[in-house]
Amino acid sequence: MQLELCVICDDALDGIHQTSCQMCGGRFHKPWESDSPIPECGRIASHVDALVVVFLCNDCYENRNS
Repeated sequence: MQLELCVICDDALDGIHQTSCQMCGGRFHKPWESDSPIPECGRIASHVDALVVVFLCNDCYENRNS
């Protein structure tokens, strides 16, 4: 079984500490525990128009994919 890779750091995802970017759809590391050694490869942001919270990879959050 081949593990999926993070779109930001290119390390393997573990199937737990990960999520998908709402903009590009790429999977990235998102530690769900504060003391986790997992890298923070994305952000949680609010979408003002839709009044929702979204997950964005660091590239999309910082507009590096434009």
